[in-house]
Amino acid sequence: MLQLYERKFFWDSPWPTAVTDENGLFQVLGTDTEMTQIDPQLRIWTMCSRRRGSPYSSKKLTNSSALLLKEILRKKSDSLSWLEQLCDDFGPRHVGSASLENAIDWVLASLRSDNFSAHSEPVPGLPHWVRGDDSAYIVEPRLHKLNILAIDGSPPGQMEKEVVVIESLFELKAKNIAGKIVVTDQKWSGYGRTMKFRKIAAEAAKLGAAAVLVKSVTPFSLYTPHTGAGARGSPIPAACITAEESAMISRWTRRGKRVIIRLNITSAESPEPVLSRNVVFEILGTTLPHEVVLLSAHMDSWDIGQGALDDGGGMAAVRAAMLAIQRLGRINPAFRPKRTIRGVFWTAEEQGTLGAIYYHDDHPTGKERFVFASETDQGAFRPRNYNSLLRYQGDERRKSLLQEIVNHLNANGIPLRIEDSRDQVDLEVFANAGVPCVNYESDRGKDYYFNFHHSEADYVSIFEEDDINYTAGIFAVLAHNIANLENW
Repeated sequence: MLQLYERKFFWDSPWPTAVTDENGLFQVLGTDTEMTQIDPQLRIWTMCSRRRGSPYSSKKLTNSSALLLKEILRKKSDSLSWLEQLCDDFGPRHVGSASLENAIDWVLASLRSDNFSAHSEPVPGLPHWVRGDDSAYIVEPRLHKLNILAIDGSPPGQMEKEVVVIESLFELKAKNIAGKIVVTDQKWSGYGRTMKFRKIAAEAAKLGAAAVLVKSVTPFSLYTPHTGAGARGSPIPAACITAEESAMISRWTRRGKRVIIRLNITSAESPEPVLSRNVVFEILGTTLPHEVVLLSAHMDSWDIGQGALDDGGGMAAVRAAMLAIQRLGRINPAFRPKRTIRGVFWTAEEQGTLGAIYYHDDHPTGKERFVFASETDQGAFRPRNYNSLLRYQGDERRKSLLQEIVNHLNANGIPLRIEDSRDQVDLEVFANAGVPCVNYESDRGKDYYFNFHHSEADYVSIFEEDDINYTAGIFAVLAHNIANLENW
């Protein structure tokens, strides 16, 4: 006999309406999912599919998910304070800087104090571009100092030239740009499309341009320029300017006014490559230690702001996920994962995911095999609605297994869905080698994140109290379940 069970709330999210039978099994109405209560006080429930052959036929796996979420979301966490120490005490962590290497040393010490066996692995031969005292002034039609940030890889250069404005990539060839400074005034159309403008310097040089000033790649601006990669190999200087100033220059040219800019870029590539390090720590698998589930974020940042969103928050979330799995495994040895769960903090992501590429090439399949990899590099925000994604690249069979885990997260009040995507950032080299990969993007990772991305505004204060922990909860549940699934 079935009885209607009232709607309950779990960390501010409503439960689906469910019914229970005389055996204590709960079924979510409108689904084929059973729910079993494991913590009456907190109203935590596990879910297992009634489908034959489902990975959730084992209640041990589903119970572990609820325990992890309780451990991360209901207990006092030091995740945000850990991130504050990383960002406040070391500042931006640019490749080649002492602040990055000092931060790596601190992270290693912190992980060891967390009782992880942590080590670093060298990544040699990295490019080292150094920002100089760059400046740009409009000298006609009136004197005005521009707020600029040189683009990574830009060579030095000094000039005073007339401006030509383009609003599309097509206009780069359609307009006469020879001997002029190209200013872009493109519309925001998502980061993937809009960031192509930041990479036009080399092409503009082939067409005779003297320099490039790119409207910052952001949907919203408070007079803040945003930097990024895009000028390495270009023979002409390139920098980003604020959206406000790009629009002003564009308005002048539309009214037929001549605009002249005096540009002085002193930033330059160091002639000597530098060495940095990836940070590695893990929970060794009990029966399949050679099969590795990878949780990752990147350690480095640009040389401005604090690198909190990009990607200190991701680091804090990976650490919190690993800590929860470790703690529960010590309380109950049966909770320890069958496969190894490994955390890696990549270096040199901003220079082209060089740390991840080097790590992948330095760990060929043989002694160990990567069975799943994940990253969060678009703001470790709490998911608030179903615009929050796991961007997935991999085969359909394991996608269906992953969907079962996501369904379980959904039922525990975490809105999330899977979307096929080849946008894997650091994990691209793993995904292209056939490793199933996900890259987490919360609903605030689509546009809001890019208000601060690669700018002086990237500070810890952007995060809310529970952002890191919700992100950690997602990755802990993914990693622990995948590490234990026999048919993964």
